[in-house]
Amino acid sequence: MNKRTDWFSEAGYGMFVHWTTHTLPEKGEKKDYFKAVEDFDIDTFVSQVVASGAKFLFFTATHADMKVPFPLPELDEIVPNHTSRRDLIGELSDRLAEHGIRLMLYFNGEGVTDPEWQTATKFKDDIYPHAEFCYRVTEAISKKYGKKIHGWWIDCCYEPPICGGRGVRYDYKRYAEALRAGNPDSIVAFNFRGVEPWGCEWGRGISDYQAGEENDIKFLPEHRFSGEGDTQWFALCWMDDFWVHEKEGTPTPQHENQRVLDYIKEIKSKGGVFAYNVAPYQEGHISAPTMEQLKWLSDKI
Repeated sequence: MNKRTDWFSEAGYGMFVHWTTHTLPEKGEKKDYFKAVEDFDIDTFVSQVVASGAKFLFFTATHADMKVPFPLPELDEIVPNHTSRRDLIGELSDRLAEHGIRLMLYFNGEGVTDPEWQTATKFKDDIYPHAEFCYRVTEAISKKYGKKIHGWWIDCCYEPPICGGRGVRYDYKRYAEALRAGNPDSIVAFNFRGVEPWGCEWGRGISDYQAGEENDIKFLPEHRFSGEGDTQWFALCWMDDFWVHEKEGTPTPQHENQRVLDYIKEIKSKGGVFAYNVAPYQEGHISAPTMEQLKWLSDKI
């Protein structure tokens, strides 16, 4: 069985964060994304991740736009003005490592609200150039951070007939090589099926763990390697706002504390892994109601 995920299975529980160009602030006017990167309150954010009891953190590299919270000349060469001056990912990795928390990255190469990226990569015209650009960018990110990044969750790799089968554009062996260019021990998951149900055999032997995206905390593993394609079993669910805080209001947990605790314990008892998706404010902190639940869970899991 795949040994790369040993540490992941032992961790059992962590946090997944969608902090994007669409994220709204708690107060005031929404900032330009790169201004928000500069102002991101890393002290508060890291302290909240630590208080949550999470053993790992997935953070957003790209989502709807191909704008990243770190310098990357290789991306600037393709589309200008898509990278930040501040290296937020590097800072996060270093700060989390002080607490034994591993950082991984969420990456979506489609750029669905980024016409500059889609034009430059011929996204709508010819599937193969776009895939090559994704390999180029992720390989550059992997080499930039090396062993500071412990894994990847790659979105929009849908098999036919899901979402038009856009995943056919990718050579997953080549993609996985790009993702591991800087760290051969990085664990990789491709989101072949989107949100539940799971069960894709596509990419067997390529993914280290299943993407496991769900809308409700209801799926359970049969055993550790019962993820799709006999991979490490993993589930990811949005737990306050619907993935991203892009509507006004306060992100609030959608499930009662005890139900969440029981679910995570059951997953861990069978060697599976669960990620609690939070939708932080643009300022870089998690809402008070969500933190209340996370702190309640932290000493019980």
